[in-house]
Amino acid sequence: MRSPAVTAFCWVLLACTLAGPGGACTSFVMDTPDGPIFGCNLDLFIPGDGLVFVNPRGVEKESVRSGTTGRTEKWVSEFGSVTFSLCGREFVWGGMNEAGLVMSTMQLAAGEYPERDERAGVLDGNWGQYVLDTCSTVEEVIRTNDRIRVQDVGPPSHYLVSDADGNCVAVEYIDGEFVSYSGAALPVKAMSNMRYARALEAYQRGGPRWWWSNPGRSAQRFAMCQTRADAFDPDGDTPAVNYALGTLVYYVAAPQTRWNIVFDIAGRQLWYRSDQSPSYKHIALAAFDFSCDAPRLMLDVNASLEGDVEEHFRAYDPAVNLDLFRTFCERYGIKVSEEGARELTGVFDAFECAP
Repeated sequence: MRSPAVTAFCWVLLACTLAGPGGACTSFVMDTPDGPIFGCNLDLFIPGDGLVFVNPRGVEKESVRSGTTGRTEKWVSEFGSVTFSLCGREFVWGGMNEAGLVMSTMQLAAGEYPERDERAGVLDGNWGQYVLDTCSTVEEVIRTNDRIRVQDVGPPSHYLVSDADGNCVAVEYIDGEFVSYSGAALPVKAMSNMRYARALEAYQRGGPRWWWSNPGRSAQRFAMCQTRADAFDPDGDTPAVNYALGTLVYYVAAPQTRWNIVFDIAGRQLWYRSDQSPSYKHIALAAFDFSCDAPRLMLDVNASLEGDVEEHFRAYDPAVNLDLFRTFCERYGIKVSEEGARELTGVFDAFECAP
């Protein structure tokens, strides 16, 4: 495996860059007789440029930061996945793997990442790829905290994860500690942009006075996800995927919503749209070859397409990936040299198939 060596300055720059996109993101899981449906909205104050990646299994990878002992985390991706990224390859905002594990990311200004310790460090966006590479259940996701920690310098994120059985976990970093809610501790399968416990309290107390201090109507969006899930009629005329899309587009969307994505976990399929390309697109994981020797694939999330889009994926192009990274930096006013940008994206391009 090639070492992901890169200058300390560049990693600080990258962390600052990826921490920027605040908004009012919402995620939820809806249980149905045919299996769980996972919906998520990406909200940004900048245009939602991004790429959809097909990530193979069998790739050797290594964490970009070490723990206090100098140990990095090394792994081989066990599962192939389809992911959505704002910044480039290996940086995941949301996605699904072959085992039916789905995750999405939301900013949590009240969070705080842990101090450096003996565990290997990963950047915020890399956490999502790590769990999609290595986990098939929420229990496995929780256990990753024994091996890795998110080490970043920007506003923290928190994550909602569901597995194929409909088990969910909400993962947060509060006061520097890993906090997770699952099972009976997660009676509402939703997240927005406030601490899960606080959003749940507002929902359970059920009144506007409990919502007065939440930014971006976070508590209201959290509550609406549960209200809509409770109202879903599996025997009605509206299919579960359409119902979930309607929830995202008409009930919990913010003015700056850029992407709407729904994962049919049992069917290993997903639907999405963007504000720049509002027609609905469809992807089935079964359409892709996730073997390590198959071509890496990608697709512009804002491509003017409709319906089944698998045939529109093209071979991974490092130049397009680099351009996405540079565009993201430019829109946030972050200065990065051409050499620095190539170095940063090149770290992940260097990951190779395991022997």
